[in-house]
Amino acid sequence: MNRREFLGLSSAAALAVLYPGANATALAGLARSAKGMLVVADHRYSDSLIFARALGIRGAGIFSMKAGLADVWFDELAPRLAAGGRKLTGLTLESELFVLERLAESCGMRSRYVGRHDWRARSGSQHVLRGSIGIDQVAQALAGGAELWAATTADGLMTATAGPSWQERKVSVDLARATDSPRFLVSWMMTPSS
Repeated sequence: MNRREFLGLSSAAALAVLYPGANATALAGLARSAKGMLVVADHRYSDSLIFARALGIRGAGIFSMKAGLADVWFDELAPRLAAGGRKLTGLTLESELFVLERLAESCGMRSRYVGRHDWRARSGSQHVLRGSIGIDQVAQALAGGAELWAATTADGLMTATAGPSWQERKVSVDLARATDSPRFLVSWMMTPSS
């Protein structure tokens, strides 16, 4: 067994814990699907870390904003995007997304998907998903998420294909947020503009 096979098998085993009943071949395919993806994680929020880990076990690089957004951008993300990083994603506050979108423009990146996840002053939760990717796949994954909504949203992003045009879906569902949640987070994905 070589290193690549070992990593694929161990990633598939880790995914099996999240997805009991899925076959090993499908799980190994998911494990390779996030290679080259960069994930921004906000260490203050468990849902952000769960989102990042769901992609990290599939090979995505995880970058914590613990040291500060500017540090992670200039020291880690910008050099990787300049070297050919193809996707940048995360589950963060909307203010961090705003700053990252401005910074990512310098690397030729733009948002292809933004999902707003809102638990403020409502029973249940409201989710507005917008993008030029397969929004239905993300909406279905999110609706089946329950307490693992952040991980299933990451899964939906991994399976979503390019959409024909900009789409929007609203999903009202009773999803459990983490106790440390700020009650409003955004999931997002950026890709090269061209």
